[in-house]
Amino acid sequence: MQFTKTIQEWFADKWGGSLELPDGWYGRPYDNQHALTSVHQLGDTLTVELDKKLVLRFEGLRAVTRSDHEIVFGPFEVLYFEAESIGDDRARHSKEYRSGTARLAIPPG
Repeated sequence: MQFTKTIQEWFADKWGGSLELPDGWYGRPYDNQHALTSVHQLGDTLTVELDKKLVLRFEGLRAVTRSDHEIVFGPFEVLYFEAESIGDDRARHSKEYRSGTARLAIPPG
C-alpha cells in the first residue's frame, strides 16, 4: 500500500505533532511538535523523517489512518526508530519495536 500521500496531506494540514511510540511519548505529550522532513516508501518499507533528526522506518506496515487530531501508523511488523539528540548532532540512539502502533498527535480542541 502507498501511504505517502496520506502522511503528506496530514502534515500539510496540521504542520506537525507530538510523537508517541509503542512504549510511550517521545518527550512530553504535546510539548514537542515534530515537522515532516521527508517520507518515502519502497516496497514494504516506509521511512518517515521528522525534524531532520528523527527517523521512523516501518517494515510490514499495514495501515496509516488520520483524523483531525492524529495520524496513526500501525499495525506493523517492525519499527526501527533512530534519533539524534537535541543539541548534539553526533549523539544517536535507536530502538526496535516488534508490535504496537506509533502516532503523531496534536492536542484535541
